[in-house]
Amino acid sequence: MGLIKYMASNIKSKPGSDIIIDYDFKPYLDKMNEVAKTMGFVVIVTSSFRKDDKVGGAIVVPAKKSNHMVGHAIDCNLQKGNVYYNSTAMGDGKGDDQLFCEEVVKKTGLRWGESFGTPDSVHFDDGLNINNVTFWEKKFKEFHT
Repeated sequence: MGLIKYMASNIKSKPGSDIIIDYDFKPYLDKMNEVAKTMGFVVIVTSSFRKDDKVGGAIVVPAKKSNHMVGHAIDCNLQKGNVYYNSTAMGDGKGDDQLFCEEVVKKTGLRWGESFGTPDSVHFDDGLNINNVTFWEKKFKEFHT
């Protein structure tokens, strides 16, 4: 089905941008949205589909075969009530945000970047670039021609 604009009750885009993902990634975000609703969080997506690996202000050097480039990853911050969790807070290993991220991994099957060799606390993806390289390459060609 290709790239779509994603919207959900507890997953929002940063002002002035849209959340763009591959339709095949939607079920993961739908499950993340359910976790967010249950736990009282709003997920604020700061990055979704990317055209290339050039990212201004990146916390971590973007991968050459990033799942962002096929619409299978998001970067986000979190908000619960008046409390805002940025990359520093999301990587400190404590608090409600930590519990939320762990629950997302458990309930959705998404990978949380905090567990990467170089931690990336704001990143979630489905591991497509590792688990099905051929499909990743097919998606890349589809979205970048």
